[in-house]
Amino acid sequence: MKKIVFCLVISALWACGEDRSGVEKLEKEVFAIHDEVMPQSGKLLELQEQVSQDIATTDSLFKLKATPALEKRKTDGLALSEALKDADSAMMDWMHDYKADSLKTLKVADAMPYLEAEKVKINTVRDKMLQSMNQAQKFLGSNP
Repeated sequence: MKKIVFCLVISALWACGEDRSGVEKLEKEVFAIHDEVMPQSGKLLELQEQVSQDIATTDSLFKLKATPALEKRKTDGLALSEALKDADSAMMDWMHDYKADSLKTLKVADAMPYLEAEKVKINTVRDKMLQSMNQAQKFLGSNP
């Protein structure tokens, strides 16, 4: 019985001394991606406002004289506005759902898969943001 207790104590002490350097490195990678795009949220919202204004202008022109080009621009603008909203919501959702406090309590074996999944999620968020912003800039640079 003493051997079992001794083994449990040694195992517990060994688990407490787990090397978390891999977890810390991966968490830094996740936050580097976040930190790359989060500062662009203001620009994303600005583009969203500009696209909304373009939609309103296009709609007014369409009411004066309906043309296929104006109808397409309005449709494209609406889809783009939705993509910008989705990208912004994806960032907000990721930040809300990320569990930094819980991560500290996870064992390395559990923390690494969690962070790998979060890295995939934040990469998807980054791609949505950058793609929608790029499309918005192209859209706003073209004339109806």
